[in-house]
Amino acid sequence: MPPSGRRVYYLAKKREKRLQAPFSRDRLLRCGGANGSHHLWGQLNARSMILAMVNGVFMSDEDDQAVRNADSQAPEVFAFDCGQLPFERMGDAHFELLLADLYTARAEAGKEDWFDKACRLNDGADQGRDVILLQDSIPVGVIQCKRYNGIVQLPMIVQEICKFFLYATIKPHIAPPPGSDFRYYLAVSDRAQGKLFDFMVGKGRERFEDLRVLFEEKALAARKASATLRNHPDLRNLTQEQLCDIVWKRIDHLHTEIHKKDSLSRMIADYPEIKSTYFKLESDTARIVEEIKRLLHSHGATLSEEDEKLVSAVRTEYIGRTLGSSDRFNIGLIQGNELLPFVKSMFEPGAGTFFTNFGSRPALVVAGATAAEASQWSEINDLVKGYPYPLVFTTGCGDVSGSMLLEWMESDDISWIDPKWKPAPARNYKAGWCWVTDPENETYDCYVLVENETGDPNYDHANLSLRLAFKDVIVWPTLGNDFTNPLSNAQSQLRRIMVSQSEDKADRPNLVLASQNVRSILNVLGAVTDYHGQRSRSPIAIAIANSARLRDCEVGLHSTTGVFPALDVEHTTRATPPAVHPPSRVMRRSSNGALTLTINWATNLSLEAVKGHRLVDCDVREDLPPAALEFHELFERHPPLDGYLECVRKELDLLNFLVQSAVLADPEGFTYRTKYGVKKNEPFSLEDMAASGEYVMKAVQALSYIKSHKNAEWVVEPGADGHIKFTDPEVGDINVMAWANHTYHVRQMEGDLFRWARRDVSHPSLIVFAHAMGYVKDKNINHPRSDYTSMPPVRGSITEADVPRNVHMFNLGEIESLYDDNMALSAEDFMDDILKRRRSLDAQ
Repeated sequence: MPPSGRRVYYLAKKREKRLQAPFSRDRLLRCGGANGSHHLWGQLNARSMILAMVNGVFMSDEDDQAVRNADSQAPEVFAFDCGQLPFERMGDAHFELLLADLYTARAEAGKEDWFDKACRLNDGADQGRDVILLQDSIPVGVIQCKRYNGIVQLPMIVQEICKFFLYATIKPHIAPPPGSDFRYYLAVSDRAQGKLFDFMVGKGRERFEDLRVLFEEKALAARKASATLRNHPDLRNLTQEQLCDIVWKRIDHLHTEIHKKDSLSRMIADYPEIKSTYFKLESDTARIVEEIKRLLHSHGATLSEEDEKLVSAVRTEYIGRTLGSSDRFNIGLIQGNELLPFVKSMFEPGAGTFFTNFGSRPALVVAGATAAEASQWSEINDLVKGYPYPLVFTTGCGDVSGSMLLEWMESDDISWIDPKWKPAPARNYKAGWCWVTDPENETYDCYVLVENETGDPNYDHANLSLRLAFKDVIVWPTLGNDFTNPLSNAQSQLRRIMVSQSEDKADRPNLVLASQNVRSILNVLGAVTDYHGQRSRSPIAIAIANSARLRDCEVGLHSTTGVFPALDVEHTTRATPPAVHPPSRVMRRSSNGALTLTINWATNLSLEAVKGHRLVDCDVREDLPPAALEFHELFERHPPLDGYLECVRKELDLLNFLVQSAVLADPEGFTYRTKYGVKKNEPFSLEDMAASGEYVMKAVQALSYIKSHKNAEWVVEPGADGHIKFTDPEVGDINVMAWANHTYHVRQMEGDLFRWARRDVSHPSLIVFAHAMGYVKDKNINHPRSDYTSMPPVRGSITEADVPRNVHMFNLGEIESLYDDNMALSAEDFMDDILKRRRSLDAQ
C-alpha cells in the first residue's frame, strides 16, 4: 500500500474506532485525493458495511422476523378484489420491511440486477423510514417509505431528499460519494401529488434547477428538524445555500422513481408469500366460487371462468374506523335534481341539517344519479371538506364525457379507482362521486364512480365497483343501473356483494347507497327483492335516493327514495304496500326534498328520529306534518286539465300555499270532508287520502272556482263543516262543501245531510256540491223525504221535527263544465243562479 494510502487507512481506522461508526467519506476523499479515492472508499466501505450491521445501523434478521410475526399489524384484505392493498393501515415498520422484502425478492428473481440486498436502517425516527439497496455491500439506492394516509406533497419529499443526503455526509454507509450513480425511490402508501409524481419520474438536472429555491428552503428545514443534523460540526454553521449545495453535488447522477398504491399492489401480486405475510388472506376461494355457482344455477344463470374474474372487479378501500354507534347508522337521503342548495344548507358547520340531527357522529348521505352536474364538483367538494365531522357522501352527476373523466383521473384531489383503465375521450359515460372524510385525521378522499352496466349502448362503461370496508359495516356506493343490473348479468354488482359476504369473516352488515334516476319503480323493487334474498349470509340494506320523479306510480308509491327493508312506527315515511317484499319505507314527498333518519340494525332495521326536509328560499327546513304534506302532494299528483281558468288556478295555488304555510290548520279534516262530507268517524288514514287523491282534487278544483267569487273565503279553522265560507248580503253566511265519492250513493249522502241538519249543535246553512253514485239533482235536504232510513213523520204531529237550518244539494258536475271555459258563467253569476235556485227549492 503506498504511503498516501496507508495514511488514509490509518486515519479512517482511527475515526472508526473513535466513533464506532462507518468511515466518513468526505474525510477519506480529502485525505486520499481524487486519484483512486473512490475505489479506496469502496473497499473501505465494504468493511464499514459489515461493521454497520454488527453495530446495529441496519436492522438484524431477528428484528425483521419479529416484525413479520407481529400478526396484529397485518390488515385483513379480500381475496376477491382488484388487488389494491391497504398499505396505509400497516404499521410503519411493517411497510418499511414489506418494501425491503419485496425488493430483495425482485433481486433474487432476477427482475432487478443493479442491487443484491435490501436493508432497513436502524437510525431511528430522526432520520426517517428508509430501505438501503446494496450491491456487494455498497449502497446503490434508497427507498424512502412514506406510510401516509393521504396525498403526499412535493415539498414534503423535497425535504426528505435533502435530509437523506445531509445524513449521507456524516453516515457514509447509506450512500456512495458524490459523482456515483445512485437511485432514490419513493414508496407511498396511498397517493401522490401530481407535481411530485412528475418530478420523481422525470430525468436530468433541469427539474432540480427549477426547484432550487424550494430545495434551499427545505434543506434548512431538514437541518432544523433533526437534532443530529443541527448539532453536527460539519453542518451546523452552513447557510441554506451551502446545505443545498451538498445535495446539488449529486443531482447529475441521481435517478428517481415513485411507487404509489396501485403500482406497489401490482408488484406484490407477483409474490403471494410476501402478500400473505403482511396481509391476512383467510378466504377459501375455491369454496366461495362453488357456492356462487350453485346459487347462480338456482337462478338459471352460470359462472364461467371469465365471469369468475368479474366477481373480483372490486376496488376496496379499507378504512380503520367505525361508522355506527350501538348498531345505529345515521342516514341522509336527498331527492330530486337540485342538489347544490341542499348541500349548502345541510352541510353547514354548526347549524346545518346534519349537525342538527346527527351532532358529531358520522353520516352516510346519498343523492340521485343526476342530482349534480359535472361542473359543480369543485363547489360541492369545498362544501364537503367544510363539514367538520366524518362523512360518506355519494351522488351522481349524470352524463360525463370521457375527456372530463381523464381530467379527473389526473387530478390530485380525486381518486381514480381503476388504474388499469382509461376512458375513451370521445365516448360518454354515466358518472358520479363518493366522498369519504374523517376531518379529525385530515382525511378527505373523493372517488370517481362510473356505471359498469348502463343498459344503453350510447354509453361506454367502467369495470370496477367500489367497496368501503369500515370496521363495523361495508358500504357499497352504487350508481344507476349497476344497482338494478340482474344476477344473470356477468357484471352484476349483486354477485360481487354475495362473494364479499362469503369472504367477510366478521359478518359485517352491507349497506348499499344507491343513486338512482328512474321514473318507474318496478325494476328497483325487483332488485331490492334480490338483494334482500342474500340476508341469510349477512345483514344487507339499501338506502336509495332518486333524482327523477316517478310518473308511473305503480304499486301506489310516488317516491323511490327510502330505506329497504325498514320499519317505521311514525307517519313521516310511507309504508310500501303489502305486495312489496320486503316491507320498506319511502319518502312521502315526491318532489325535491330530503330525509334524515337513523337505522337501527339491532331491531330489524327500524327507523328512528325520522325527519323530512324541504327547500324554502334556498334554505333547508323541516318538512310539513305528514297530513299537510300528503295533501300538498295531491296538487301536483292530480293537476287540473288544460284550459283551467287563470283566476281559478290562482285560488287553487292559494289553497296549496295555505297548506304549505300551515294556515290551513286541519288538512286531514279538510280532505276527509271531500270524501265523507258530514259523516263522522269513517277510517281515513294518510294512505286513504293518497288513494282518494283523484276525487279529493276533483272537489278542490271545483271549490277553487267558487273561491274566485269576491265574497268567498277558504275555511281554514279546524272542525268546520264546509270548505268555503260564502257571504251573501241578503242570506248572510253560508258554508259551501264539495263532496265527491263515486262509491257512495246519492241517497246515502242525502240521509247523512238530513241527520246532520238536525244535530243539537250550532251549524251554518250549507250548500253541498256533490258527485256520487246515482244522479245528483237540485234538492232541499230539509224535507223529511231526504231521510230514507226512517218512516216520514205525519205533518202536524208531535213527531215532526223543527228544521233549524237550511241544507241544499247541487250537482258538482255543473262547476266542472265552467272552470275551463272562458265563455262560461263567472263565479259571481254562477252563485247568483245557485242562490236563485235555492230560493225556488225553499218555496216548494
